[in-house]
Amino acid sequence: MRRETQNILLVLVGGALLKISFTGTYLLYVKPAHQYWLIAGGVIMVALAAVSIGRDLVSAREPAPAAVQLNFGADSDGAAPTAKPAAHDDHDDHGDDDCEHHHSAKSAWLLLLPVLAIFLVAPPALGADSVMRGDNRAAATRSSGTDGSTTFPPIPQGDVVSLAMSDFAARAAWDSGKSLDNRTVRLTGFVVTQDGATYLARLSIACCAADAFPVKVKLDGPGTAGLANDTWLEVTGQFQPGTATKETDYVPSLTVASMVQIPQPENPYEA
Repeated sequence: MRRETQNILLVLVGGALLKISFTGTYLLYVKPAHQYWLIAGGVIMVALAAVSIGRDLVSAREPAPAAVQLNFGADSDGAAPTAKPAAHDDHDDHGDDDCEHHHSAKSAWLLLLPVLAIFLVAPPALGADSVMRGDNRAAATRSSGTDGSTTFPPIPQGDVVSLAMSDFAARAAWDSGKSLDNRTVRLTGFVVTQDGATYLARLSIACCAADAFPVKVKLDGPGTAGLANDTWLEVTGQFQPGTATKETDYVPSLTVASMVQIPQPENPYEA
């Protein structure tokens, strides 16, 4: 790969990292705590490219020494030896190299495609399709950190308490203190219709979207049927005790009191 191509790639990749970091698009890829690492990586890449380009410009201004060939044989008239420019066969020295560089450069430019995709197209967040392929049981176990029941901290007081989906699912499956009983909670997620049932779902990530795992809550009540997949809702209701069991794959049920359609949050994932 030629140095010019390397420099361009560094600038574009670094610029792409800075773009998604400052526009908030990075939340489609990683958790919020990683923003500063992305900014640092983008700045370093752009700085390396700037240093490399600067060095190339300085080198281009310096005159290259001419190659000469000394002729120690005396001329026919007895003159002193003279220095002659060295003969150079461009075809022999550069023919194969030029062909190799040409093909490698073409391959290097293909690396620009994913970078341009980041600049021009913002990928959608993972949604209903990912949930249908996931396993809610893993989410509940991972959230609680144990295979058996345990006592969870009490939830805040109030008529309606906002909870993360992962926290709600873990408490429903494993909380021996029954902190959700007779409490009205507010959950935010997107719709997933599966096997004739309607679920509210959210994807939780430990590091990035590649390790996302789904959390589901079954919605019961009027108005829950016929909702389109990936519709974002803010749902208020009460937990149905005894519904998050092994038989239901630890998916709790919620009796819906009200629900409001909302736009997709800036951060679609739970960390």
